[in-house]
Amino acid sequence: PIFIGSAMHKMVKSVDIELDEWSIYSGKALERLAPVLIGDRLVPLTHTITFLFVSGKPDPNVEAYPVSANIKIDIFVDMIKQMAPMVSEIRVRPKYFDRPPGITTHFGSLISQLYSIAGRMDYATVGEATVPVELTLERFNNLTHVKFSLARGTRNWDQFARLTQQNASTLQSIDIEYQAIDVCDLVKDSAGRFLTYPHLLKLRMIESLGNYRRRLSVPSDVVMFPSLEKLFARLQYPFDDDALFRGNAATLKSLDLLLDGQTVSMLSRRNVFTVDSHPKLQQVNLVYLDGALPELFPTVVKYMQFALSIGPKAPVRDFGGFFASAGPVRDYGGFLGNSGLVPALPLLNDNPYIQVLSLPNVPLTFWDVIDLVKSLPLLTDLYAYPMGFGPLPSGVAKSKLPEYVRSKYAPMGERFRCWYLKLHIITDLPLAVKCVLLLALVCPNFDYAAIKPSNRVEFMELMKKAISSKEFKPYRPRLRRLLFRGPQNC
Repeated sequence: PIFIGSAMHKMVKSVDIELDEWSIYSGKALERLAPVLIGDRLVPLTHTITFLFVSGKPDPNVEAYPVSANIKIDIFVDMIKQMAPMVSEIRVRPKYFDRPPGITTHFGSLISQLYSIAGRMDYATVGEATVPVELTLERFNNLTHVKFSLARGTRNWDQFARLTQQNASTLQSIDIEYQAIDVCDLVKDSAGRFLTYPHLLKLRMIESLGNYRRRLSVPSDVVMFPSLEKLFARLQYPFDDDALFRGNAATLKSLDLLLDGQTVSMLSRRNVFTVDSHPKLQQVNLVYLDGALPELFPTVVKYMQFALSIGPKAPVRDFGGFFASAGPVRDYGGFLGNSGLVPALPLLNDNPYIQVLSLPNVPLTFWDVIDLVKSLPLLTDLYAYPMGFGPLPSGVAKSKLPEYVRSKYAPMGERFRCWYLKLHIITDLPLAVKCVLLLALVCPNFDYAAIKPSNRVEFMELMKKAISSKEFKPYRPRLRRLLFRGPQNC
């Protein structure tokens, strides 16, 4: 039953409603919703409603009287409008189940009308999507946000693509997760003309199967995304030119891109990223396909050089140039592979802009971390997995490491505050704890390590034990700060 109790309901910002789809068509849901309206249990400040449609027992009368079912859908949607007059986002989470052949149109009509209430559309299938949804496309006008998370087996991709096309003039955000995203369906209308999304600020596309398809050529005078601020594209780059980047150099703030050799070659050849080209770019995450770059990048050093050509690169004296309006690039996500990258890390030395460095697939010894923190003056956060001490300095025993590290390196990395430990199957957790403690001895503002929840209890016990050990005992007052903060979630 739908019920909102106590006077607090007038302050509720988000409502979740779980119900049987058939209860709407039969009218039972209306009986449950009526007391909410009659009893003045409205939610006037609610901006988001999530509907989870669960399996129920099919009502044969629904198929026999389709007109009656449609009337009840109309009434249900009107009641939702009355209950939450300020709602701006509708989320639908259907659990698919077997429907009689004639009933799928009811569900399409239902969610089409629900989405017509608000300008934000969020649709995610639950489980395997085996039944197509027939959307009433004419109801979807002037949407500002669309989000589709479609399960494998969803058979009506074309409807979601057409819905996106017809709202191109108003959309501010597109977020799609699907097994096979055909970007061509999003950027060309039924007549084959290229579309422009003049107000689109965020474009996020994730493809689960990694399909290869022919890349689309876009005429040089076509600018599709002139206002884009955030681009997240985890799929094969869909164009054979710079179409995604045209007209938005002055607005782009965040870039997360899947790279292959052909895409890198195109970006380099067309000089998409130059020193003065993207003044607001603050986040750069690059993911490259293993084995995709050997011809273009015979060494990982050359790959790092290309990565830095997109990310932070300007010297301090040019601070007013490349990063004129936004200051330094805050996040530089490497995601750059494995231990083969370590020899290329010196290319980051003395970079005056990097504040957050993500190298979660790169195994770093304690000395690698020391070198990075020492060479990046603004570094505050590091994402990487620890590989123990590495080779010890000549003549220095493990028991003397705290004394040696403190005398040689402290103080350093005055802005550095957190190491996000990305654990690998071969990670020696006791050694990782000692590396964290050693880092705390030389970085005055290093407050905590972050680690995934499943390792937090063990990590804390190991830290307590290490701080009480003979080698770290002289520095216990400083190290106890780490215990007070505790390991954060990673």
